[in-house]
Amino acid sequence: MIKETILSRSLRVMFAGGLAMTLGHAFAQEAGEPAMQRVEITGSSIKRIAAESSLPVQSFSAKDIKQTGVSTVTDFIQQLPAMQGFSVAADSVGGGGGGVTTASIHDIGASYTLVLLNGRRIAPANSGTVIDLNSIPLSAIERVEVLTDGASALYGADAIAGVVNFILKKGAAPWEINAKYSSPEKAGGKSNSLSLSKGFGDIEDDGYSVFVSVSHDEQKQLKASQRDFAKTGMINFTDPKTGKALQFLNGSSRAIPANAAVKYTGADGKAGTVNLNPYALINGKCATANVDAFGDGQCYYDYTSTIEINPESSRDSIFSSGRLKLGNSGFQGFFDAAYTEAKITARIAPYPADFSLSTSSPLYSKYVSPYLTPEQRAGVSSVAVKYRLYEMGDRGYEYGTKATHLVAGVDGAAFGWDINGALTWSRNKQEQKYLSGFPLADKFDALLNSGNFDPFGYAQGDMPQAMRDQLNATGYTGLYNTQTVVMKGADAHASRSAFELPGGTAMVSVGADYRVTSFSTDQQDVAKKALILFDSPVYDNHYERANAGAFAELLLPINKQWEVTASGRFDNIGAVKDKLAGHDVGDSASAGTYKVSTKYSAAKNLMLRAATGTGFRAASMQEIAGPLEEFGVTGGTYNCPLTAANGLAGHPLAKYCEASRGQFEVFQGGNPDLKPEKSKQWSIGAVWEPSSTTSVAIDLWNVEIRDQVTSVSEGLIFENPAKYANLFTTKHIASTGLDVLAIKLLPINIGKVENRGIDYDFTQKIKLFDGRLTNRLAGTYLLRSRYTTPGTDDQWETSLNRYGSNDKVSFRNVIKASSSWANTAWTHTLTANYRNGYTDKHQNADDCAVTTSDAAQSCYDITLDVPSYTTFDLQSAYRPVKNVEITAGAINLFDRNPPFTLRNTGSHQVGYNPSYSSALGRTFYLSGSYKF
Repeated sequence: MIKETILSRSLRVMFAGGLAMTLGHAFAQEAGEPAMQRVEITGSSIKRIAAESSLPVQSFSAKDIKQTGVSTVTDFIQQLPAMQGFSVAADSVGGGGGGVTTASIHDIGASYTLVLLNGRRIAPANSGTVIDLNSIPLSAIERVEVLTDGASALYGADAIAGVVNFILKKGAAPWEINAKYSSPEKAGGKSNSLSLSKGFGDIEDDGYSVFVSVSHDEQKQLKASQRDFAKTGMINFTDPKTGKALQFLNGSSRAIPANAAVKYTGADGKAGTVNLNPYALINGKCATANVDAFGDGQCYYDYTSTIEINPESSRDSIFSSGRLKLGNSGFQGFFDAAYTEAKITARIAPYPADFSLSTSSPLYSKYVSPYLTPEQRAGVSSVAVKYRLYEMGDRGYEYGTKATHLVAGVDGAAFGWDINGALTWSRNKQEQKYLSGFPLADKFDALLNSGNFDPFGYAQGDMPQAMRDQLNATGYTGLYNTQTVVMKGADAHASRSAFELPGGTAMVSVGADYRVTSFSTDQQDVAKKALILFDSPVYDNHYERANAGAFAELLLPINKQWEVTASGRFDNIGAVKDKLAGHDVGDSASAGTYKVSTKYSAAKNLMLRAATGTGFRAASMQEIAGPLEEFGVTGGTYNCPLTAANGLAGHPLAKYCEASRGQFEVFQGGNPDLKPEKSKQWSIGAVWEPSSTTSVAIDLWNVEIRDQVTSVSEGLIFENPAKYANLFTTKHIASTGLDVLAIKLLPINIGKVENRGIDYDFTQKIKLFDGRLTNRLAGTYLLRSRYTTPGTDDQWETSLNRYGSNDKVSFRNVIKASSSWANTAWTHTLTANYRNGYTDKHQNADDCAVTTSDAAQSCYDITLDVPSYTTFDLQSAYRPVKNVEITAGAINLFDRNPPFTLRNTGSHQVGYNPSYSSALGRTFYLSGSYKF
């Protein structure tokens, strides 16, 4: 964490890859600038000159961030080459993202990446440690430091992958106003932002300083229909290897007009099912936006065409920090206060309505009975209707977050110690609201029973207005649930000189922290009582857990060239307290961790560094104590796997198999038997300045995690149903009175995870004409990214350069290259962003997601190679006078579309993967700043 903001020029020009070395030989400190001061660098509690650090800390100034053209903290963090495996805003489009965006270092995961605000923890977005980046205001950031090495021995159990530390502005500053407008060349996705800031008082002259920043930004939605590559889930393409014409089918059997599934008992006593679509039988074909995909009698609705592939969002933030001299004590009081209101609105396909149809209904007599044989008609046991409530509009979810963060503390020197301590109160409160498209079961049933509603007779958009009005009158709009996370904490640390060594003064630091985190979900009656059609009851919960830790750190300058830093920490993570049930769930966990790092100045222009350490992490409170609750439906569509071909014909749930392909219900819950995860990390690297204009940093890193907690992905469950047979269950659908097959996504200790790679950063700065040209190449090269198959500890698999069973891709190469020329008036920057190609998700013939385009529509087995993805960004900034800057730029300059993929799990976007590419296309922006 950073204790000062005044750094010499030689530190400010350290290149944004964050090389922990001084470039003083190349760019000497200019006369009249303040001398370098010792500060606390992310990853250590001992003050030192930033260039002295032995740790791989990447540092990015506000200027660096502005040159990227981003509008949010999320966009900036997620474009760094060291970041993989994070959650994007688009994950909230039916994928369970819940409006949260995250950081994840080296593809290890958001749960292992500690996010700090001014060096201190903030309230997480869930019952674990994941931080929502939406709660951090971009306009208030002075600098971002990213430690790409494990730091559990200093910060605690969740810093296994590293640390992202947002250092916010402070101290005296002029009024500054910033405004930005961004617009894609194609329709949809516009954004704008506005911020105002001011710093009052000087701590030395006035005895106090206060900085205040307010900001507003918003992002408009982008609809699937506004991009050709995303506008349909029924995609025609060609097998690149055979040239065969194919179709990628992502339709839903909840169609418009409705399908009917008739179960009957034949004269021979055997059960049978008839699937039919009355509209298609009457008109000779499926209605608009539906296809006869599999020849099974049903029509399949193209739900992808209706979604919004990028959600709408807005954010309002206010931040303030201040310091006050406490008399002549040598101490200063300080505070940080931040408040953010953020909203993400996600809209997905209209509501899928399943309901039962009585054989006495006029609808049965008109639309179903005529298409049954006498034998089938005589033995009918149930009629299930599968319908899509298009006339109610898309389902709209609003995730509204209110994040409050307060820190108050003291900082100073006493008895030879530098002392810093603070109290923290931080809250993240999220309300989930239903905006449109959700029918209340009782009102919908009443409409059906009235005889005034016909789900079979009208194609999309053709329903009479009177009937449409009655349908919309059944809808629910309002609050669904509220999730609140409150973190209360206290921390203190102190450092001082210890003794002399040949290389200088040894330094020691000790510290301790304690925090209590509570997580609660308060459900509205509409959720508790399952009042919405097709819902199951969900429940309130209130969990609490205490964490306590203490650490010590020792810096040893062995000689003028060699320095060693050792730190150790002990943590105790308490059992989860179920406040509603009145008892503990799971056990408490304690562990000691350590870290040893060293640097060696092999030559005047060459520094070698290395580190090794351990970490441990307990599962989140919900992973341990959460009840089994519904979690929507699978992202993909599947045939029932409980079959004789899979050795499961005798499975007790096989009788619930449907004859047709479809989405399955999903539950999630906790596991009180989870063990803590343990990790080992090491890194070795070098920083080299071969000339006065060139700098190079390379770090090889390795992380191994044992007993990792995760759930088996839906794809893996359906691919290996015999292995995960215990993860199948049933869900009772009140609207139909039937039990249907479902899966359980339950957390388990899956075994082992190993990630290894190389981070590199090359920078060259030369004078050119009347300015300076800076060329930079930074990237991460993954050497290993593997994990044991869930439930085993010796069967390894990988997602490296392939779509894995965890429904993710680990990219071997993520590269960012830039060239920037600047003088007093102008700065021109060209940036290239690269991700390598990968092996796509395997679509097998059994699941039949891909078929031939001929009359036979045969199921097809295929695995594509997804090409690499490179985009270029261009920006020019003009400073006509000292206090004014005008910036114009283009993101994705050459309008590169996302690569085509056959992925069909997770969020509802189809045809591309929103986690790895943007759907906006070429986007122009204009911004301006004025200081006064």
